[in-house]
This record gives sequence, structure tokens and C-alpha cells, in this order.
Amino acid sequence: MPDSLAAVSTVAAYQDVTLTELRGVFDRVDFDLREALEREARVSASVSSIEDEIGAVRQQLAARGIHVPDFPRDTAQASEVPSDGAVHQPGHGFHVAPTGLNFSDLTALAEARLAMLDVDLSRDPLLQVLPQGQIKASLQQYDAQFGDVSWTKADWAVILGAGVVATILDVVLVRIPADRNFLGKKYEGSPLTDWLNENSKSLHERFGKPFEGFAKVPFDAPTTKATNDAVRGMFPKVHRLMSPGHDPMLGFLVGIADLMRGTGTYVDQLGNLVQVTTNMAPVDLTTALLKQVAHLLSDAFTPAGLPAPLFSLLQLVKTESPFALWKDGPKVPWTDIARDMYRNGYDLRHFLTMGIVPAAVEAIIRAYWMLDALSTGKSADQRKLEVAKLRSMLLLGHTVASSGTLVKTGLVFGMNPAALNYPQLLAMAPATIAWLKESIAREQRIGSALEAEWMALIAEDSRSESQAV
Repeated sequence: MPDSLAAVSTVAAYQDVTLTELRGVFDRVDFDLREALEREARVSASVSSIEDEIGAVRQQLAARGIHVPDFPRDTAQASEVPSDGAVHQPGHGFHVAPTGLNFSDLTALAEARLAMLDVDLSRDPLLQVLPQGQIKASLQQYDAQFGDVSWTKADWAVILGAGVVATILDVVLVRIPADRNFLGKKYEGSPLTDWLNENSKSLHERFGKPFEGFAKVPFDAPTTKATNDAVRGMFPKVHRLMSPGHDPMLGFLVGIADLMRGTGTYVDQLGNLVQVTTNMAPVDLTTALLKQVAHLLSDAFTPAGLPAPLFSLLQLVKTESPFALWKDGPKVPWTDIARDMYRNGYDLRHFLTMGIVPAAVEAIIRAYWMLDALSTGKSADQRKLEVAKLRSMLLLGHTVASSGTLVKTGLVFGMNPAALNYPQLLAMAPATIAWLKESIAREQRIGSALEAEWMALIAEDSRSESQAV
């Protein structure tokens, strides 16, 4: 635990020990006081009885004419003093922290006192000095207020199971986009992606072709020659990857900007960003948006397809990758890796196939979360308090699945970059952000509650001091 929390826990444990000793002292004082009062009552009863007997004898003597004088009672009785002359004061000694200590001195005093009581300061001292019943009650109250985020064996089993199932789907169903010989070995492609490719023609005829006449755009040059040699390395099979306007996400920024300016923006084969002027007239924002949507629909189901969302950005990474593209060849930059992957079928259709893997992680963990809520009978409000646990389970599940896709790429498919599951790697970002966001929100709720408790204690202490004055 952090040093500040450890110090607070140590002082709290010391205060608990001191309060326990105080309770023991008060119990003994209460016992002594009760015993003294009972003894006084017995003596008082005996004295009253003797006085009654003396009164009866006095009356008998008076009847016989014998006068007995009264003896004055000493009203200034001194306290009984022992033979040694010392005044007896019952002692109930215990350790009390002197007033005026700062927190660091109080922490040092608490550590010394707890060490004398054989408390292990390397572990949370509060858990060692508090009764188990009190600890359990406190934890239950804490869970009721902030939600139970502790993990069970079943939680771990579900997370690991989700990661393993996702990895199996990645290896067996997702595989690589298409059959391919890579580094001297043949690998089979994804049957699902193959099915999507086979049905693309009919989908294009129905949803894409009607937009071809309207969807002319200035960023659709298919070759280097069409750009007056401004964009090197461009040919029909990769021109959509090299044009960020064809990216399903970036296109709504770069593509619309190109339409409104009449320009074409590209990434050449060396990873350089190039903008080319065209003879197409600029259009307004509404027309640009409509043309952008129409153009993406007209291209989505063609043989070359569209790149996966944000995949075009990989071309801008000029650093060396861990992959080689031919046997005994050198490691090549990510720019070349992106072009090779897209050229071999790593497009939007295969992106949809790959999406099965992160979807499986989400489905398994969220289904378990719902079933667990039903089996434990927790209310919706209580479950909302435990969302931080769900976020952490999803993050770990995606981490296991992402590790699986790396193992698949390196071991099963012989370092073929097309075996990387891009959607699964992308899923790590929102899972991490959601976990961080909920964790911070939970810490803020706990901090606010603790601050409110401290303010209440301070206010109560101030009222007590005012009443004492």
C-alpha cells in the first residue's frame, strides 16, 4: 500500500488499540465503583440497625432514671490514610499519546506501540487489530456503498475462457484474408472472408453501382501517371489504400476536405503525404458529404474493396517492422507492410471477419456479467456501482485475446502480418479508456465520501469543544 495510506492505517490501528484499552479501563472503574457503592450500602444498613438498637437501650435506661449523654458525630472525617502515610489512588495505566504531536511523530509513536504488541507492520495493521466481525461488517458496508469489485475464481475462469475462445476463432475462422504462399509455405485463407468476397458482386450490383454516376471524387486517381507522377508507387490494386479519402473513417475528414477544395490527398509508396490539384470543381459541404457516402458505397463491394477503418495511417509509419516479405529477406518498414497486406485482401470485408474475435470477448464476458447479477440477486443500482469490475474484466479479456493474435501471427502463420487481428488490437484502446474512466470515477466517489466523513467528524468535534466551553 502507498506510504501515506500505510501511515494512516498504522495510526488508525494505534488509535483502535488505545480505545480498546480505554474501554477496558472504564469497565474496571465501573466494576470498582459498583463494588464500593454496594459495600457502602451494606455498611449503611448495619449502622442504621446498630443505631436502632442503641436507641432502644437508651429508652430502657431512661425509663429507669438513668441519663445517657449524646456523643457528637465528627462531621469532618478525614480520608483514611494507610499506615505508610501514602494516599491510595487506584491506578489503571495505559499508553496515551501526548497532545500537540504532528502526524509524522504520531505515526512513529503508533509504530513503536504496535511493535510492542507484536503487530506486523509489513501488513495492514488494521486487519490485525480489528475483530473479524468488525472487519466483515465494514467490508459489507463498503461494498454496499461503493460496490463489490473483488474477483472470484469464476471471474478469472470466464476471462481466460473468453480469451481462449477468441483465439481459437482467430486461428480457425479468421485466419488470413486469402490463400497465400508466404515465406515458402502455403497458408489457407478465411472461409468467411472468402464467402463475403463471393457475394460482393451481387451486393455491388444492388447497393453500389447505382451511385457510380453521382459519386465522382477528386481523390480517385488509380495510377501514378494519373497524378502527373506526383504520387509514386500507385496502381489500381492499392490506390484506395493510398488515398485517405477512401478510408471509412478518415474519409469523412480528408475526403470531404478534398471534395470541397477539388484536390486529391495521397500517401506515396515511401510514406510521404502528397496533395494533388485536380480539374474538378470544389463543392459545398452538403454535396461533399453526399458524394463521400455515395463513393464509399460504390467502392465497398468491388474486387479491390475499401481499406479497414484508420488502416491507411499505417502507411505513414516509416520505421522498421518485425516482418519480412520474402524468405531470408530484410525487415521492411510498416509502409510496405500496409501495402502488402491490403494488396493480399486485408480490406474492409476481412475487417468484418476479424471483428468476430473482439465481439466474442465482449459477448462472453457481458453474458457472464448478466447471469452473475441474476444469480446473486443484485439490483441494477448495485450493479452500476460495480461497473469498474466489468471494465477491468473486459480489458483483461481483450488483453488475452490480443496476446492470442500475436501468438497466432508469429507461431501459427509464420510471421505473416496479414494474420494480425486488427479489430482486436483496436479494441484495446476503448477498453483501456473505459477502464481508466470508470476507475477514476470510482476513486473520486470514494474520495468524496471519505472527505464528507472527515468534514462531519470535524464539525462534530467543533460542536463538542463549543459545548465544553
